[in-house]
Amino acid sequence: MKYNEAIEFVNNLEEFRYKFGLERIKSFLNLLGNPQDKIKIIHIAGTNGKGSTCAYISTILQKAGCKVGLYTSPHLLDIKERIQINRKKIPKKDFTSFVSTYTLHPTPYTLTYFELLTAMAFWYFEKEKVDYAVIEVGLGGRLDATNVIKNPLVSVITNISLEHTQYLGNTVSKIASEKAGIIKNNGTVITGTSGIALRTIEKIAKIKNARIIISKKQKNFETSLLGIHQKQNANLAMGVCRLLDIPEKYISNGLQNTVWPGRFEVRQLQIADCRLQIVMDCAHNPSGMMVLNTSIKRYFKKKINFVFGVLKDKDYKKMIKTISSVAKNVFISSPQNKRALNPKIVKKEFLKYISQKNIFVFDGIKNAVKSAIKKSEDFCITGSVYTIAEAMKCLKIG
Repeated sequence: MKYNEAIEFVNNLEEFRYKFGLERIKSFLNLLGNPQDKIKIIHIAGTNGKGSTCAYISTILQKAGCKVGLYTSPHLLDIKERIQINRKKIPKKDFTSFVSTYTLHPTPYTLTYFELLTAMAFWYFEKEKVDYAVIEVGLGGRLDATNVIKNPLVSVITNISLEHTQYLGNTVSKIASEKAGIIKNNGTVITGTSGIALRTIEKIAKIKNARIIISKKQKNFETSLLGIHQKQNANLAMGVCRLLDIPEKYISNGLQNTVWPGRFEVRQLQIADCRLQIVMDCAHNPSGMMVLNTSIKRYFKKKINFVFGVLKDKDYKKMIKTISSVAKNVFISSPQNKRALNPKIVKKEFLKYISQKNIFVFDGIKNAVKSAIKKSEDFCITGSVYTIAEAMKCLKIG
């Protein structure tokens, strides 16, 4: 099997299954000798901030001299971004070898796209003998494919808000309960949640006799990632690394050198004699948009232009309402994804808050970005990780 054939095989797998469960991936991992049981794992769930928290932790551990596996999703430009060791993507030969192995192993279950990549991450990290593996939950927690982990060093729950309600429940309490499914008996969980979400997590931790640590705001530290929410993510990362007895100098160094593309990432663009600031942010739900709204106000002190594309299964009405208060002009398109929302529907929603003369619809994210650039004004690209990915290609970033 060649690499391009392996990529085609994986992309053709069913991405979503409405009947969640762990039997499929457990069956296959058992054939591989259960590699997930042979590595030290930090397991991270939550509505927003999972990826950034993972990036902080992995960078800190790497600065401390550790060999660190990092498994996150989704990817921006390259599927191999999901599986990294010391921030280097899994090699094509290993990716191809694993997919080939899967196709040759008889199994009663066909894995989903995410399940196969999760199994690949565990296999690769164990094969390469990492010191730690930082594993991000894909969806929820209790029935997520990553939750085959038996004894993580620590479980992390970043925050909880309403998202994926069709799968996880329609209340914060129900969603918190699903995400708290990663807490193990007699384990340790660190969380940045509050209110009813925290109370739900505390109840589950008590039932499982697990130690719970509530992340507290730390002062006098610097981070490389922008955005007001990154302080909370950094606090969680610090808490995890202190549990692992990582010296403070490495924690500080890691926080100041973490790179995580597409999360309130500010790029400079020189157009003739004009220098633009372009913000790329993968906010894809109302709570993420609220954080983006606050960050825009703090960093720009004014309304700016937006390139916006969103998926139809997101709470786009609340997202649009939230972002409209900081939007000057909006350049709407849809990413190349079968779940993308029709730009005409997006425009109709924006018209509730912004004048028609400030709303523009385009065929393709590339055209929307080019038109935003022509305005010679700062702008933000947001709405979906798929929107960011297409914009990055247009801007030749990554």
